[in-house]
Amino acid sequence: MSAKRIKSTQLGAEIDVDIFAIHAQIPPHYMAWCLDDTFSSKFQRQDDTFSVFLSKITESKHVEYYFEGSESVCEMWLVENKGSGGLLYSGKPTPDYWLLLRAADELGGTDEWINGLKTIQSIQMSYIFPIEKHAKLTWLRALSHL
Repeated sequence: MSAKRIKSTQLGAEIDVDIFAIHAQIPPHYMAWCLDDTFSSKFQRQDDTFSVFLSKITESKHVEYYFEGSESVCEMWLVENKGSGGLLYSGKPTPDYWLLLRAADELGGTDEWINGLKTIQSIQMSYIFPIEKHAKLTWLRALSHL
């Protein structure tokens, strides 16, 4: 299995997505199932983990689930924050998962997603990650479908 690689210091152009931070201490497959059950989505696990260099010598592999909808549905990704070599983001509070949505307005907008996330009992906390901190998420380019 080959791993996709990215240097965490090179993000490139700004990525236009809504990013939700999710705090839920459950396995990734269960988190994907909870989202599928709540939002009638269907997340697929990416066969290959993606690989991010957290430092010059520390490589970390992370699980990625994706949902690429039709032309009338937005694209979505679910990413586990903790990988084999560390965290994608360690700022406080440190989320367990990232939910990324491109064109969230097509599915009711960010308010509807936050309200839906609050109904999932396995989630302790969820919120929209502040746009001014998006530049700190240098791992975004490693996502296979972005």
